Amino acid sequence: MNNEMVFGRWEGTCLLITMIATKAVLGFPRVMMESAGVAGWILSAYISFLALIGFWIINKLYKGFPGKDILDIGESLGGKPVKIITGTVIWVYLTFMMITSLRLFGELIKSMGFPTTPPSFLMLFFFVGVFFAAYIGIESIVRFMAILVPVSVVSFLIFIFALAPLGDINNIFPLLGNGAYEIFVKGSSKVSCFSEVLFLFLIAPFMKTHENFKKSGLISIFISGVVFLSITLIFISMYPNPVAREVLLPAYQLGRTIDYGRFFKRLESILIITWSTIGFMHLSTVFFFSAHVFKKTFNLKYYRPLLFPLGVICFSISIIPERLMDVISFEAKYDRNWSWTISFGLTIILLIFANIKRKEPVKRH
Repeated sequence: MNNEMVFGRWEGTCLLITMIATKAVLGFPRVMMESAGVAGWILSAYISFLALIGFWIINKLYKGFPGKDILDIGESLGGKPVKIITGTVIWVYLTFMMITSLRLFGELIKSMGFPTTPPSFLMLFFFVGVFFAAYIGIESIVRFMAILVPVSVVSFLIFIFALAPLGDINNIFPLLGNGAYEIFVKGSSKVSCFSEVLFLFLIAPFMKTHENFKKSGLISIFISGVVFLSITLIFISMYPNPVAREVLLPAYQLGRTIDYGRFFKRLESILIITWSTIGFMHLSTVFFFSAHVFKKTFNLKYYRPLLFPLGVICFSISIIPERLMDVISFEAKYDRNWSWTISFGLTIILLIFANIKRKEPVKRH
């Protein structure tokens, strides 16, 4: 990254919305329904509330460290050892995110328009663009996101309004689905669906002010929460509980149900362009920060030489699973339950101890 490069509130908000809300077109509604039954929409609202609280706490703790990202805070707390541990944990998480997202988007595009094409070919096609976007740098990616997000929001609104009349409101009853315990206790771990807020802690040095940092986080979490709630509610209203659990790519299946006469059929084909672009920007950002975090963790001078070996590793691992269901199950079991420990847990712990150390009086000899 260039130290002279600065992101405003709009760019930071668009980046986070892209990173968090992208999973709405993948398996998010099904994950909510698997956890809470027909009350999945309540669970989505609940975890959005938890994410807002978590970010509010982090924002309060971050005030004493303007212009520092999470790696800088780790270094200020315990020097290079803590910085290396923090950076390694984050790099492993970002690499895992890159691997799973690359496979899921490849499978999504295959299902939507290329049913006979091998997923590995589509993933390779995708990855070539991702590689060059990451090579150019994060500034170009973020500027493009600032244009893409309004278009994506309009596309999503049309998608939701087209589906709303097709649902059956009776499908959301009984109201608490699998029970209050499944929603408010076990379901709390699903706040991991907002774990991409971690990217805000990586671009903190490039936000103009702490106020921009705060508002970008709050606005993006709120908008992403609305996206999650709306698509989950629509999904539950259209698919009975047993059937919904078998739907691997909910957004695609919802798109196939849109039918408003002879001239408005198979509208999900139009969405291929929007969703492919969203996936491209999501993957480009993850890939760039995977290289950037590795570079900064080990005090390397450049990140670009890392892109090719990291790309080979990510692509090779992503094609290992034979079935899409294996990837979905692995992501649902681990990422959707435990990634909050990195994005929220690790960040809060580092900030608490860093604040304690900062307020300690300097010892005079």
